[in-house]
Amino acid sequence: MSIVTWGNLPKSQIDNETIEEAITRLIAAHNDDADAHLETGQSLQSHKASEIIDHLALSIIQDKIGDGEISLQKLIADHHIIVSALESLDGWFYGGTIKNDLSCVWLKTTNSSDNVAYLGCTPTFWYPLNWDKDFFWQTSIEFSDNTEQVIYFGIGGSDKLGDCVFVGFKISNGTLYCCFGVDEGGGYSYTSQEISGITITDPNVYRIIYIQSEGTLNFYVNGVLKKTWDSGLPTESSNSLAYFEMKTTSDNYRSFYLYDFLFSSPK
Repeated sequence: MSIVTWGNLPKSQIDNETIEEAITRLIAAHNDDADAHLETGQSLQSHKASEIIDHLALSIIQDKIGDGEISLQKLIADHHIIVSALESLDGWFYGGTIKNDLSCVWLKTTNSSDNVAYLGCTPTFWYPLNWDKDFFWQTSIEFSDNTEQVIYFGIGGSDKLGDCVFVGFKISNGTLYCCFGVDEGGGYSYTSQEISGITITDPNVYRIIYIQSEGTLNFYVNGVLKKTWDSGLPTESSNSLAYFEMKTTSDNYRSFYLYDFLFSSPK
C-alpha cells in the first residue's frame, strides 16, 4: 500500500491544489505584501516606532554611515576627550634626547647603561586615573630595538614620578607584558601578564579600557583583546595622564617613536 504524504493531499474535494502548494502560495503572497506587519501593534510597526531600535550592541559599522554625517554636537559632551598627534609638547615633561615632528615624537637614551629617557603629562586640576570612572587610553609606538632595554608606558606614574599607581604595558628586552603596579613604599609591586606574538619594532596600537560598572581592566594590542583583570585591581588614583619610560641596560642607545595619544573619561 502506497503512503500519501500530507503535503501532497488535495486541499479539498473541490480544489485539486495540494496542501503544500497552497502553503507555498500563501507564503509568497505574504512576502510580496509591502504592508505586511505594519498595522498597529504588529512587529514592524512597533519596531519602527521604538525609541531604541533593537540593533545588537557594536553592530553598527562604518560603511553604514554617510560621509560627513557626524556633527560635533553628536560627540559625547560630558567626557574629557584627548586626541593628540603630538604636534606640540606643551604640557608634557621629558628627559633624554627628544625630537618633535608632525604626528611623531622621537625619544632616545644616552649610550650609558641604566640611562633613562622619559615623557609624561600630568594635569593639574583633575585625576585621569580614577577607579570610580571608566577610561579609554590608547597610543601607537614603534621601538627601535628589542633587546637590552626596560620600558614602561601607560596611565599613572612610575618610581621616577613618585606616584603610587601605574597601569599599562612593560617591555623587558623584547618581551611584552600588560601590567598594573602599586608603590608599596619601597618600590612598585607589579602584576603582569606576558603578551606573545607582537613585534615591538613594528608600529603597534596599544589600548587600555577600564569599565567601572564591570570592574574590568582590559588590554588590547592592534584591536585584539589580550588580557582582562576583574579582581585585585589598585584603588589609588593618579593625576598622571600618560607616562613613557625607556631604560637602556647596556652601553647602547635605545629609542622609540611615539605617533599619537588618545584618552577619554567622564568629567
